[in-house]
Amino acid sequence: MSSYYNRDPDQEADEEDEVDLEDKKQVSEQNRDCLVYLVDASPAMHRSLDADGTTGFQACVAAAAAQYRSRIINDHRDRVGVVLFGAAKPLNALGFAGIHVLQDLDEPSAARISQLEKLSESSTLFDAEIGSTEEFTLHEALWTVNQIFSKSAKKNDHKRVFIMTNNSHPHADNADLQRLAITRARDLRDTDAVLYLFGLDRDGQAFDFDYFYKENIIISGEDPSSQELDDSQVEQEEETRYFNASGGLESLTQRVEQKVFKKRTTFSCTMILGDGFEFGVRGYNLVSEVKPSSYTYLVAATNEEAAIQTSYICKTTSQQLALTDMDFYYPYGGEKAIFTKEEVAQIKYFGEPGLRLIGFKPLAVILKKPYYNLKHSVFIVPDESKYVGSSSVFIQFLARVHAKQKAVICSYMPKKSTSPRVVALLPQMEEYDDKGNVLKPSGFNMIHVPFSDDLRKPEAPAFAISEKLPILEPAVKVFGEIIDKTTIKNFSVYNYPNPTLQKHYANLQAVALKRDTADDFDDHTAPNNEAIQRRIAKLVPALRDALPESNEEDDAPAKPAAKRKAAGDSPAPKRAKVSAVDADGGVDESVVQNAYAAGTLQKLTIPVLSAFMKKNGITPLKKKDALVGQVEEYLAAKQE
Repeated sequence: MSSYYNRDPDQEADEEDEVDLEDKKQVSEQNRDCLVYLVDASPAMHRSLDADGTTGFQACVAAAAAQYRSRIINDHRDRVGVVLFGAAKPLNALGFAGIHVLQDLDEPSAARISQLEKLSESSTLFDAEIGSTEEFTLHEALWTVNQIFSKSAKKNDHKRVFIMTNNSHPHADNADLQRLAITRARDLRDTDAVLYLFGLDRDGQAFDFDYFYKENIIISGEDPSSQELDDSQVEQEEETRYFNASGGLESLTQRVEQKVFKKRTTFSCTMILGDGFEFGVRGYNLVSEVKPSSYTYLVAATNEEAAIQTSYICKTTSQQLALTDMDFYYPYGGEKAIFTKEEVAQIKYFGEPGLRLIGFKPLAVILKKPYYNLKHSVFIVPDESKYVGSSSVFIQFLARVHAKQKAVICSYMPKKSTSPRVVALLPQMEEYDDKGNVLKPSGFNMIHVPFSDDLRKPEAPAFAISEKLPILEPAVKVFGEIIDKTTIKNFSVYNYPNPTLQKHYANLQAVALKRDTADDFDDHTAPNNEAIQRRIAKLVPALRDALPESNEEDDAPAKPAAKRKAAGDSPAPKRAKVSAVDADGGVDESVVQNAYAAGTLQKLTIPVLSAFMKKNGITPLKKKDALVGQVEEYLAAKQE
């Protein structure tokens, strides 16, 4: 018997995502990240780096520990190691003096994190267990790192070395040792290892990248990673491999975080400007929502990981079905439109993937409607692996589009199985900070714009504000002052870490590192009420005076509907209404005092309460809630 499974489009999309995630998982397992921190431990690194007294060595080790904590949660398959050069107590397989392999290349663990944290918190511990010396050679340190990679890293692993030092002139008086260091750095690069330099200031003097490290250790014309790039890209790639990491522990940790993050392409395809004119591009996600890591089911009795299996069952016979036993249907007009898997694939096919030019639009027109951006943007750069010369074409095209202030409208289809989308490419030219670090690279920011089918037009009431609510100039002026006093200067999203992630990872780290309590964190999304109150406290009374006085009738609760009288019932006698305010505006104070004693001040009217306050020489407030509180404060103080 044939069974038809009602396939939910959302479920179909989820299964496609699962396939993509499985592919990414396989790629990730084949291409692990192998990172070695090569840290200078010579005496000069044990001088204070900032006002807190943190030394350069402590800052480097603390930055490494911070990344260990991140990796143990985010990607535990990566391999990380720490090698010290300038250490009095040598420890390495090659027997080199001054080289101490603190941690071999391995997965991050709680014990390894604890070791780094102890070294970063206590200089006496380092002096007692390792010590510092000037007797070392840089080429032996690089040789040791190469030996670690050859022993522990696989062929397809992504190998990187983070060199952290404040000595920009190593072996300044020995040209032979410098040549040996250059040779060992070249040997590392020949194994596809990428070297990065974190230069720290030394005794108030800025790190000199050009003296030795830049051209000889970090970058070389023979660097295999730069063979597919043109001159402008090589220059930009160089500037991302070395930078000033001074400014204390926080600055160094931030720099390391920027380089530890592995850049993976979202897509790679051709950009088609017309028939026969194509060049290669690839895209990176610059913004993507980060969610807490997902949990894994365990068997309660054994704490073993539970396997998850998905099966499809026929509703009629309860028979388990394979994917080959099923077709698909979409509901249409109450009928089932049935398709085979091949027919569904044919429906989804719209041609070969790529970015196809539709036309150009003024940039200002696109920027007028930022709410049209359906997804996070993707940053597009040239891809030489598709077509040789793509970088040259891309740069010329980008420069001209930027000069004309245009946006490129394209049809975007990254894969064969995806539907085409309309996207807008916004040009971006490179920007640098005062130290020469790249703030913004050159490329296109691609945003997804909606189809006409995606637009919704709710029936919102259209009216002029002035017709419904009179504009009060005094109130508008006060609100303007409030806005001015609470405006956030130099707003940046980098100042607002996700508190959900912080709390989640703090608790995971506490469990993994066997701590009694999780580390505290600052929730920067919580408003600073004290600062806000301090700035606008004097403006609140002026705002109350500027706003219209509310009617007493608006404050009073709605009266319940009158009950129907039964036949023959005689009308109830009416009670005489006693007013607490006389004709001269006076008030019977006993009425107010009795209501205060009984806790029923809210039942008195605004005229009664106002007259009471005026009789006692106090200007009454206008709002009823505030007026009741004013009366309560006066009577409480009087009783004291």
